[in-house]
Amino acid sequence: MKKIILLVLVLISLSTSLFSQAFRIAYIDHFRIISDSNDTREAQRLFQIDRDNWVKEIDDMEADILRLEREYETRRLTLSEAGKIEAERRITDRIRERQQFIENIFGETGLATTRNNELMAPIMEKLRQAVDKIAIEDNYSMILDVSAVVWAQERYDITDQVILEMNK
Repeated sequence: MKKIILLVLVLISLSTSLFSQAFRIAYIDHFRIISDSNDTREAQRLFQIDRDNWVKEIDDMEADILRLEREYETRRLTLSEAGKIEAERRITDRIRERQQFIENIFGETGLATTRNNELMAPIMEKLRQAVDKIAIEDNYSMILDVSAVVWAQERYDITDQVILEMNK
């Protein structure tokens, strides 16, 4: 009986060690990879240039509105009723243009979102390729993102390895 129990334990031990060699799991922190990637820093720099240009255009529009309002206040007493209506309409139109511009740039489906997606798409593709390469080279069965992992030993974290691969 003792021999059978010992044999079962040896078989369980062997099967566990064979299974663990055949099935390798790792995880990554894609948020950290994205934030530490050289490509992301460059994309952020390019996006900031675009954003600064958009903000400058908004500031220019605001300055133009303020100029129109000052002109109107200065000339209001000498303007005819039709002139007042026309000046107020120009100010209102310019305010509406500024609001529309802001919406077109920074709205939910605005140019800023589109531009950010354009800049991030190649980075996300590069991340996928880096993970694929490491998974194949290191014979991983599965690589998870840390957001899907409740707990894992830190030795299974290959985030730094992916960052190095992306920054090559």
